[in-house]
Amino acid sequence: MINNKKITVVLPCRNEEDAIKVVMRDMPREIDEVIVVDNLSTDQTVKTAQLFGAKVILENRKDQGIGYGYALATGINEAGGEIVACLDGDGSYPVKKVPQIIRYLLKHDVDFISCNRLPVKDPKKRSRTRALGVWMLNLFTRLLYGYKIKDSLSGMWVFKKSATNFMKLYEGGWNFSEEIKLEAITNPNIKFTEYDIAYHDRIFNQSKLNIFQAGFNYWLFLFKFKLLSSKYAILENKKLCLLINRNLSQVFG
Repeated sequence: MINNKKITVVLPCRNEEDAIKVVMRDMPREIDEVIVVDNLSTDQTVKTAQLFGAKVILENRKDQGIGYGYALATGINEAGGEIVACLDGDGSYPVKKVPQIIRYLLKHDVDFISCNRLPVKDPKKRSRTRALGVWMLNLFTRLLYGYKIKDSLSGMWVFKKSATNFMKLYEGGWNFSEEIKLEAITNPNIKFTEYDIAYHDRIFNQSKLNIFQAGFNYWLFLFKFKLLSSKYAILENKKLCLLINRNLSQVFG
C-alpha cells in the first residue's frame, strides 16, 4: 500500500517463464496484488507466476494472433487495487519504479500516467526503424489530438482504477496500448501526463511484435479512433438537441 491505497500490478504474458521470474523477484514490497494474465502460453509461465504468488488468469482470446489487449483489459477489470500499474511481463519495463511513479501520481493528483522511454540514453539499444516509427506516431498523435505526447507506444502505465469508468476499451490486440492512452488524453474527466523512465531491452527471447504490421495498424487506429470519436460527439450533440427540443415543447407546448 501507498498512502492507504491498495496497489495492483497487471502483467500480460505469453511464453515468459524466464522473464517473469525476474519481474516477480523485482516486485516492490508496496505492491498488494500481482495479476498475471496468460495469453496462450505453451511453456511454464503459469506455474512460474503461481510459484511467486501471483494471481493467474487465463485469457485465450486473440486479435490477429495476439491477445495483448484482451489480457490487459481482463487484468484491469479483475484488479482489486485503487491504483493499477500495467507493464509487460518480459522485463522490458522497470517494475521497481512503480512505487515512485505512484507517489508522483498521488502528489500531483493525476489520474493516468504513461511512462516515457524517450529519448533513449544509448541509441544503439533501439533500432532506427523503431525510433522512426514511434516518432511518426507521436507526430500524428499531436496533429490529430493536439497533445504533445513523447512516447505513444509505451506499454507501462500507472493510473487510478476509477479513471477506467470514463473509458471505452475494445481493442484486443496491440492497438490497446494506443487506445487506453487516447481515451485518457481525450477525456476531460481524466488528468493525463507522462513520466520519464529508462529504456530497457527484453530480458529473454525476441519481441512478439511484427514491427511493420503493427506500425501500420497503429497508424490506421489513430485515424479510426479520431473518426469514431467525432461520430460519437455528433451523436451526443444530437441527443442533447433532441432533449432540449423535447423540454421546450413541454414548456411552450
